[in-house]
Amino acid sequence: MKNETKSVFAFAMILTFSTLLLVSFPLLNYLSVSLRLNQLTQENQLKAYAKELEVTIQNIMPVQKTFLFPRSILYKVALLDANNHIIFSLINEAIPPINDAFVRSGKSLFYRHTLPPNVLHVKHLIIQKEISHSKVFFDSLIVIGVVIIGMFLLTFLLLKLLLKPYIETSSRMNHFFTDVMHELKTPLGIMQLNLEGLVKKYKDKRLNRSLAALSTLSTLYDDLEYLIKYKTITYTKENLPISDFLEERIAYFEALSSAKEICILSAIEPQHMLYINRIEFQRIVDNTITNAIKYSPAKTTLFIALFQNVQGVYFSVRDEGMGIKEIDKIFERHYRGDIYKGGFGIGLSIVKSICDKYKIEIEVKSEEKKGTEFIYKLK
Repeated sequence: MKNETKSVFAFAMILTFSTLLLVSFPLLNYLSVSLRLNQLTQENQLKAYAKELEVTIQNIMPVQKTFLFPRSILYKVALLDANNHIIFSLINEAIPPINDAFVRSGKSLFYRHTLPPNVLHVKHLIIQKEISHSKVFFDSLIVIGVVIIGMFLLTFLLLKLLLKPYIETSSRMNHFFTDVMHELKTPLGIMQLNLEGLVKKYKDKRLNRSLAALSTLSTLYDDLEYLIKYKTITYTKENLPISDFLEERIAYFEALSSAKEICILSAIEPQHMLYINRIEFQRIVDNTITNAIKYSPAKTTLFIALFQNVQGVYFSVRDEGMGIKEIDKIFERHYRGDIYKGGFGIGLSIVKSICDKYKIEIEVKSEEKKGTEFIYKLK
């Protein structure tokens, strides 16, 4: 359930930001228009303040001896005569040349306003105001935030609603398969023990074939169990004595090989260790040996080796079977080299995923009607 929720969350995030990219052009256009409107607003404010000053200056009486010039926190003012000489200035920075009514210089906006004749003999008003777009950016961030949060919540809730039946079905199926696999394990073990006892006692070929079929079924069971569990549990690594382990697995497959009168020749160097999970290494070994036996004709030989050279430790399985036509496809899920041999085509895909996990290199050599060799370079 947690994995499904994480997947929905990740997909909702991807869809949200994809949508944001699609609407980025309208948002940028909105930001551009907002900035322009903000500047026009500030220009109108400068004009309005200039009108106020004009009225104040016009109201100065000719007999008035003193005049207290208005001060403002937002605006700085300079008075110029007809020759553009400064008569009075509250502007702390250099006034740029002003050919038009409005001039932008740095963070400031300057406005030149021409006055009618007055007692101060002032021809032009220069008004400066620092331009601030903080409100525009703040409003734009709010719009973008609302879009992102709204899209994410809508997408997340919609996906949760749409995927709810799938999640419930998936959960029930997982519980079902887990219960079925648990219930199958005990009877399979009992059948194998009893058949092994009967084979030792009666030496009957029919019992050998039954035990071989049961071995194949057990391998398939292990594959299915691994597929069901590998995403939900952690497989702990250990220093596995793979030399002894391989000897045990070869002995396990004697019933399957003897049913087809296949001779297994092994050359296992002793005391080799590998830091790997036991179950995952067993999936590599069992699937490789099972396929070699399955696709080999009766009365042929299977060669299994574990050896070391200057390049590393190698595990190899070579058969005298039918060969492989499409080597590049054998690790694909549900691919089967020969549909008449049965199986679900999942074994080698599991092998490939485990080898990728542990960085085990795989080399496949094959000739049609001569045989195939799987070589694993173990790290």
